Amino acid sequence: MGAITRTETPVRGTRRGQLSWLASRLFVGVAFVLAGTVRLLAHDPGLSLLDVRIEPRQIAVVLSLAGGDAALVGSRDAFSKLTQDALQLSLDGRPISPSETTIWSDESGGLHGRLRYDRTVGSRLVVRSTVASHLARGHRELLSIRAPDGAVLVERMLDAGSDEVATDISAVGGAASSSAVRFLLLGIEHILTGYDHLLFLAGVLVVLRTWRDVVQTITAFTVAHSVTLALATTGLLLVPGRIVEPLIAASIVYVGLENLMRPVQGSRWKVTFGFGLVHGLGFATVLRDLGVGANGNGAVALPLASFNAGVEIGQMAVALLLVPVFWWLGTRPISRIRFAAAWSVLVIAAGSYWLVERIAGS
Repeated sequence: MGAITRTETPVRGTRRGQLSWLASRLFVGVAFVLAGTVRLLAHDPGLSLLDVRIEPRQIAVVLSLAGGDAALVGSRDAFSKLTQDALQLSLDGRPISPSETTIWSDESGGLHGRLRYDRTVGSRLVVRSTVASHLARGHRELLSIRAPDGAVLVERMLDAGSDEVATDISAVGGAASSSAVRFLLLGIEHILTGYDHLLFLAGVLVVLRTWRDVVQTITAFTVAHSVTLALATTGLLLVPGRIVEPLIAASIVYVGLENLMRPVQGSRWKVTFGFGLVHGLGFATVLRDLGVGANGNGAVALPLASFNAGVEIGQMAVALLLVPVFWWLGTRPISRIRFAAAWSVLVIAAGSYWLVERIAGS
C-alpha cells in the first residue's frame, strides 16, 4: 500500500507540471502570434511587380515599386543599381545582360525600371529576382511572363525564399502583323470605353449636317492626337495627368457652349484639331504603360499607326451610329435646333462635373 501511495503522488505531481508547462507554452505562442500581427499591421511588407514580355527579337522586363517601397530604396540611381543587381536572366543556362535600361518615376512617388535584353537562341528562360531580399522583410513580388500578344505564360509570387522561375519560350514568337492587330484592337477598345472622348465627339457631331463635315471633323481629331501621342510616347512632351485630364473635361464644356452660341455649323475640324492635341496626351498613357517608345522612334511607328487607325475606326463607327440618330431626331429645322440645344446642355453638365472632380482630385 505504501509503495502504491508513493507511486500515485508523483504521477499527480507530474500531470500538474505538464499542464503548467503546456499553459506557459500556449501563453508564449499566443503572445508571439499577437506580436507578429501587430508588426504586420504596423508595417506593410509591400508588393512589387515584375513584368517580363517575350518579344520576337528581345525580352523586355519592367520592375515597378510603389511609393512606400521606392522610399526605402532611395534615389533613382540606387533603384537603377537595384534593378541591374537583383535581376538575372539566362537562356539555356547562358546569362544574358540588358542592352538598355530606362528608369522613371510616377506622380505617386513610385519607381519603374525597364530593361531590354537581346533575345538570343534558346528555349529555357530562367528569371531570378532578389528584389524581395533588398526590401522590407516579408516583401513579395508578382512575376508575370507574357507572350507578345499579352497572354500570360507564367505567373508566380516571389519572395526572399523563392526567387526564381523557369519556363520554355521556344514556341513563343510574334510577328509584326500580330503586334499591329493588337494595337489596332486596343485603339478601337480605348475610344469605345473612353466616355469623356465619346462625349466630346457627340457634342461636336450633334450640329453637323453633311457626311463630308463629319469625316473632316473626325479625321482632324485623329491627326491632332497622333501628333501629341507620338511626342508623349517618345518622351519629347510630358504633361502630368493632373493637367491633361481637367483640360479634356474643359474641352467637353467648350463644345457644348459653342453649340448653344452657334447652333448651325459646318465642319468643325479646327475645334477638333485643337482639342485633339490635348486628348492625344490622354491617350499616351495607354501606350507608355505598354512600353511603347522605350526603344526610340523606330519602335513607335507600328504601334502608333495601328493604335491611331483603331481610334479612327472606333470614332467612325460611333459617328455612323450617332449621326443618323441625331438627324432623325431633328428632322425639322426648329426641332433640330431644340434637340441640339438640349443635348448640348447635357454635354456641358457632364463636362462640368468631370472638370470639378478632376481638379479636386489632382
